[in-house]
Amino acid sequence: MVKRRGRRTKNQEKIARERIELLLDLALKSSREGSSGQSQRFVELALLISKRYNQRLTKSQRLKICRDCNNYFTSNNSRNRQSSKGWKIITCLDCGSVSRHVVEP
Repeated sequence: MVKRRGRRTKNQEKIARERIELLLDLALKSSREGSSGQSQRFVELALLISKRYNQRLTKSQRLKICRDCNNYFTSNNSRNRQSSKGWKIITCLDCGSVSRHVVEP
């Protein structure tokens, strides 16, 4: 049997996207329950799958994850502010990192 080379099949990419969504849902549930270590692990696994199968996270998914400590943002561990210049400023209360995003009108 010949070994496949090159891109993944569409079915594999679809399964990877579904698993990323499932892991991020689990991260949300565990962070709401107060288990930050478990939610960080779910986020790390989702990021590993996205790297392995070359699937980018959607913008809404990226905004919910701290880039420094891989925490899933909830109201308990993040501060969201709206600047007067049209920026959304998200501060992670665990590691202190600040991320700024343009708010689309």
